[in-house]
Amino acid sequence: MIRFLFLFVLSVFSATLNSQYREDAWILSPKISFADYSDQSSWEDYSISKVPPISLFLEKGINDFFSAGGFIGYNGDKYTNDTIPENVMRYNTFSTGAVATIHYAHWLEALSGHSIFLGDFDLYVSGAFLLAFENTNEQHFWLTETETFDNNKTSEVKFRVRPIFGIRYFLTERFCMLFEAGRGNPGMITTGVSWNIY
Repeated sequence: MIRFLFLFVLSVFSATLNSQYREDAWILSPKISFADYSDQSSWEDYSISKVPPISLFLEKGINDFFSAGGFIGYNGDKYTNDTIPENVMRYNTFSTGAVATIHYAHWLEALSGHSIFLGDFDLYVSGAFLLAFENTNEQHFWLTETETFDNNKTSEVKFRVRPIFGIRYFLTERFCMLFEAGRGNPGMITTGVSWNIY
């Protein structure tokens, strides 16, 4: 009986929402990424600490199908040699850029003539134009060629254009959960939340 009431309330609640992406919405989205591809080396003899790939997106709705905005992101790795504590390797990336997004749930509903997604879902594909500031700080590492310990500190800026494929599910009129795939984020798989702050 309790289960039946829960499902009934949930179905009524979902049916009364009408919260798809819409024009003039300001969308704020904090995210965290997984499947980080920043480093593929073996660190078997190192203690590892990481700041997971995190980002913050802000977009403005231009019309019913298109939004644009910007974002910032950060991720960092630190590797400390278990045998030689002076051997510490640090890698971090700060990213920023612009994003343009096409929201096609409305478009699919307009073509079909039916409210397929009941106003609860936002389906979208984005193009991210990002600048990645990559910093490397390697201390007291062994150089086989010279058989000596050395240090290396470098910085590099890279420009990338990458896609994001995503889906949002609205839990309330202005709050939703999201799931994304694509290298427009710091990691290949990304999750987070969004608020319509208008």
